[in-house]
Amino acid sequence: MTRPGKVYLVGAGPGDPGLLTQRAVQLMHECDVVCYDLLIDQAVLAMVPASTRMMAVGYRGYCGTSIEYGMHPDVVEQALAGHTVLRLKAGDPLIFGRATEECRCLTHHGIDYEVVPGISSALGAAAYAGFPLTSNGLASDVTFASGHRASSTLSSWAAMGQSSGTLVLYMGAKKLALHAQRLIQEGKAPATPVAVVAAATCASQRVLSTTLERVGGQIESFDNGDPMLVIMGEVVSLADELDWRKRLPLSNVQVLACTLDQTLTTQCKNLGATVVEAPRVDISYGFSDADWQRLQQAESLWLDSSEAALSLIEETRRRQLDCRQWPWLLRGSESACELLKEYNLIAQCCASADSGEVVISALTVPGALCGRRVEVLEPAFPLSPAALALVDELVVARYLHERGLLAPGALVLSQCEHVCRFLTSVGHQCERVNGQQGLPLPLMVEGKRNAA
Repeated sequence: MTRPGKVYLVGAGPGDPGLLTQRAVQLMHECDVVCYDLLIDQAVLAMVPASTRMMAVGYRGYCGTSIEYGMHPDVVEQALAGHTVLRLKAGDPLIFGRATEECRCLTHHGIDYEVVPGISSALGAAAYAGFPLTSNGLASDVTFASGHRASSTLSSWAAMGQSSGTLVLYMGAKKLALHAQRLIQEGKAPATPVAVVAAATCASQRVLSTTLERVGGQIESFDNGDPMLVIMGEVVSLADELDWRKRLPLSNVQVLACTLDQTLTTQCKNLGATVVEAPRVDISYGFSDADWQRLQQAESLWLDSSEAALSLIEETRRRQLDCRQWPWLLRGSESACELLKEYNLIAQCCASADSGEVVISALTVPGALCGRRVEVLEPAFPLSPAALALVDELVVARYLHERGLLAPGALVLSQCEHVCRFLTSVGHQCERVNGQQGLPLPLMVEGKRNAA
């Protein structure tokens, strides 16, 4: 009989992947299966290794029904099959996350579990909307309450209506007009500041700043289907003064980063963008048997790049050919020669190949041998079209174009001339960048406006 695996009940935080705990990231790379809520942002899901099995489980907003099971049946099935399962839940699993029912269910099936807390959506929503939940002289207490339905465990509406502290309603937006009316009836001031935060901490975060007496008539037009959190209290009025996020030039921008250059990716994050590092690529080096026969017959090779040089090194290593037995006169570009030096190999540096010389290239070009293979790793979760993207591989550019993952008016930045040429030919806007010089911020901000 198969011994059950272990389930890790992990909080994914409110949406920004930078808010994940170290333990959560570690488990993403160790578990066999990741079972995730539909509320989890794609920027977080992109951090799971492409080789890991992923399963969408859970629900959004209860879908008008009640949940009849404890732990999701798919999670139980995977664990009973002996797999180590990461159950990834939005926010914190112990705050309105049904953790009691889920843990009891796992215990019933004899499955070990561990709970890893995450940043609750209330904390993320307030911080990214620019106000605290408590502040000296304004609020010294916070009440977290579920606004989904009446419950015997819910604090009395009278107490919440008369409290001068901050009130946070989880799952309360759908019935907000009724909640606001009830709170006013129980003594809460109609002019109490209210913030409704949608898609908290994500690139698509929006904030409705209003008052208790007005919010009921505004919530329907504000609701676009994103998860929403309602925060009431005088602390909301501090947003105009303390909102740090509005000063970041790429806040509320999502960047699809299909590049191995972490310099550019880090710059985007530091400028406030939410970075989705997908789709990932797998790069391998080597030549076919036919290409290897052609190489063996050559007297002189010209290598156009460091990766061309690496492909030759990897292939000769695979075929157990000692570099001291290499039969070729080696010539190549500056970057190719620099890489060969790292292996104590000397090549003549020159800008172009001579007639009759066999050319090794990092790209598939006519007349050259290419020993570099790039494979797009299909994401195991849905990607939404991007307004801004970093793309350095031609095969990735084709993938994004063919699947409609570049939004109308999208701006693509690339360090590869061939990527720019292709995307321009199919009607996209693509600009060449240099990773060492940094991102063209004015261009990116303009691209953000155009895409919006």
